[in-house]
Amino acid sequence: MKIAGILGSPRKGGNTEILLDIAVGEAQKNGVLIDKISLRDKSIAPCDACLGCIKTGKCVIEDDAQEIYDKMVESDGIIRATPVYFWSMTSHTKTLMDRTYALGFPRLQLANKVGGLILVAGNRGCMNTANIFNMYFNYNHMFFAEFAYGYGHEKGEIKKNTFAKNMVKEMIHQMISLINASLKYPEAFDIPMPRFVRKKYQV
Repeated sequence: MKIAGILGSPRKGGNTEILLDIAVGEAQKNGVLIDKISLRDKSIAPCDACLGCIKTGKCVIEDDAQEIYDKMVESDGIIRATPVYFWSMTSHTKTLMDRTYALGFPRLQLANKVGGLILVAGNRGCMNTANIFNMYFNYNHMFFAEFAYGYGHEKGEIKKNTFAKNMVKEMIHQMISLINASLKYPEAFDIPMPRFVRKKYQV
């Protein structure tokens, strides 16, 4: 079993990374191979909307996103971890999300994987951010474990939050259970619903 843990925080050793590291440790204790990827160390350009990926299923931009694509596709589960900035995810996180548009062609390459989410906010915005990821996982026909969250202003403050630390551990257990359940969308629905309807009904 493989899980990719993708960190979208620009702050090294910040609250979000602390929770992701707890998740990584819990996964490893349960025999899961987990690859931690920090986006702050990567060079990832924004999507330029060229739509070249529609024909090939591959993004034409050659940068660090390419290696992350491979790790996401090879994994059974994917954890996205981000602080909440202005009621949403960080720019690092959103840039990679946009670039994974290429993984929706010619079929949904992330389908049937299990999604996990770790959020840290100063005092609000977790639900709004989680809703975006819920839609993203749904669009990709992934199965979404309950998300883990915590609150903290100062760097390292989350270490005192027993609730948040235990939430990420239980999220990992949910992800493992969902992966072991081998849940699958019907092969007939291997593209997002809007594309499926347009193709089937020619509308």
